[in-house]
Amino acid sequence: MSAKDLNALFNPRSIALVGVPRGLKAGKVFLLGLMDQGFKGPIYPVHPSASEIDGLKTYPRLIDVPDPVDMAIIMSPRETVMDVLEECAVKEVKAVILYTSGFSELGDEKGRKEEERMREIARRGGFRIIGPNCMGIYSPASQLAPFPEMPRVPGSVGFLSQSGSLVHLFTNMCTSKKLYFRHIVSYGNSCDVDFPELLEWMRDDDNVRIICAYLEGVREGKSLVKALKMIAGRKPLIMWKVGETDAGRRAATSHTGSLAGKPHLWKMLFRQYGIIEVSDIEELLDIVMAFYHLLLKGQGRVVIVSGPGGPAVSAADAAERSGLSMASLGEQTVKRLRGILPTTGVSLKNPIDVGMAASFDLRHYLDTLDALVQDGGVDAIVILGGGATNELTEQYVEGLVRIKKASDKAIIAVAYPGFITQEELLAPLYESGIPVYPTPKRAFRAYAKMMRFYQFQKARGIAD
Repeated sequence: MSAKDLNALFNPRSIALVGVPRGLKAGKVFLLGLMDQGFKGPIYPVHPSASEIDGLKTYPRLIDVPDPVDMAIIMSPRETVMDVLEECAVKEVKAVILYTSGFSELGDEKGRKEEERMREIARRGGFRIIGPNCMGIYSPASQLAPFPEMPRVPGSVGFLSQSGSLVHLFTNMCTSKKLYFRHIVSYGNSCDVDFPELLEWMRDDDNVRIICAYLEGVREGKSLVKALKMIAGRKPLIMWKVGETDAGRRAATSHTGSLAGKPHLWKMLFRQYGIIEVSDIEELLDIVMAFYHLLLKGQGRVVIVSGPGGPAVSAADAAERSGLSMASLGEQTVKRLRGILPTTGVSLKNPIDVGMAASFDLRHYLDTLDALVQDGGVDAIVILGGGATNELTEQYVEGLVRIKKASDKAIIAVAYPGFITQEELLAPLYESGIPVYPTPKRAFRAYAKMMRFYQFQKARGIAD
């Protein structure tokens, strides 16, 4: 089956919740998530003994639902799953989210054979399965969510995750940075729909601009290579591949039953197809944020602006270690800076030290930034600092936003924890396309990896 067969997973018109609990238990989050998103189609709870759940009429079995059902979310006990899947075939369900666990992740032959049987039932019944052992789909444009209180704002990021809990955690992290998703898929053991097919689907969705993934392993290597080859350079794919150590591989097997594979083979694939590799959730967030807010352009020539002097030096180290080049300022820019900054306690060389007084006199920051965005030899400006008070920080943020709106240069802010103490003061920066990082190292690492992807695109003739 091709990726086109996945459409019902992302655009169901009606949903049955098979095995939804009456009380506040784990499976209840699916119902709460759909209601919180305002799902527009009918929702049919299925429970063997309840007559209604949360005001919705409830049916004892899936086949008792009188109307067509596009999607079934199954959270019933493990021993009932095969019977429910057979009912899905009779009911002509198009897509199944299988939350129930206890199959191949247990590491025994019985679990693997049961997943083979699930796949056979799905093929015979003409439907697709996400899972088992997963949370399924988050797609705010279709009012789908596996948890309540997820953002209702559709964005341009696609996220593929074998972990269900990571979906909730990473979404919360991104929401605080004003990063929004088009689709997220938690696919667990992937007895049917696996990572390569989901990757192909997201590659073909024009609403998805950035793809990121948490991956423990895949069932079949040839499909993976084909999918990576087809996406190479067309969209950024940011991959957090785990299971590189013996302990990690054992954990991957017990979590989703995945074959983690050999680390050197994965790294070879990443290099060959321009995949951006990350090693933890912070780096995943950092690089998604860079691609979300910054344009793919320029040569990666950076200039550092800092009020505190010591961090400017460490920032220069971080830039060079990331493989970025420090921009050489034009004569006209240097001349303007001499007219902006005091004659003592500052440095006009890159990194530019505007002095600690800049936290009180914001013109030192903002007028410097104004001069730098007009320098043709500068591609990105990384600015470290903020106002001495919350009120001055608000003015600092407003100034950065004003300058950003008038320029397509990359402006990246570094807000050290403890320097700007209220995170909400930074919200206008994210909303205006200025990513904010807690350290220069994380800022430069993200920008450098983004620029390397851009160079990969240019080498393949995909970008100018």
